[in-house]
Amino acid sequence: MMDKILNVDGPLMGLLNKTGQLIVLSVLWLLCCVPVITVPAATTALYYAVCKSIRFDTGSATKEFFRSFRANVLRGIGAGLPPAALAALLLLNLRILGTGEGNNALGWGALLGLSLLAAAGVYICPILSRFTMNLRDVWKLSFVMAVRFLPLTVLLLLGAAAGAAAQFFLLPIPTLAILPGSLCLAATWPVEKALRHYMPPKEENDNSWYYG
Repeated sequence: MMDKILNVDGPLMGLLNKTGQLIVLSVLWLLCCVPVITVPAATTALYYAVCKSIRFDTGSATKEFFRSFRANVLRGIGAGLPPAALAALLLLNLRILGTGEGNNALGWGALLGLSLLAAAGVYICPILSRFTMNLRDVWKLSFVMAVRFLPLTVLLLLGAAAGAAAQFFLLPIPTLAILPGSLCLAATWPVEKALRHYMPPKEENDNSWYYG
């Protein structure tokens, strides 16, 4: 019994191997996020590597991470900077409105804008990792998915908020090395189902990993 459990190809060793890969990918993600403007590209690479290498057992996790990062670094910056600037303006607007009175409509409008950006933003990196469409269409599809899969959108936002709270307030050091990759892995199941609504039907001889 113990021989089967401790076998190199056994379930325990497989779990330990995947855990190690998640730790490596989480650390790579954190390092690639340091310049800040590369956060979208780093998150795209994390999703791609976790989904392809850990969930679907295809390719090397680190190689897939860097392949995706290099392919999407400019697209990630282009997709992230304009909405980040808009979000900063909306937050500034809220702060200014907070010092005055009689601006409730503008305040609610700013909150709505921030909510829409956050809702669409959770789909940006999975879409970048899967499709080669232009950035305008990336954001258009993100908004469509945010509305079409509203329960999933809420769940992803809550998961991101809970992960951020754990990262910065509860267990900052222990969670640094495992939480980003683990949350990303958990998200792949519902997000992949959503993405398949926009993928072409699988052809008979198509063995692409993402149809697995």
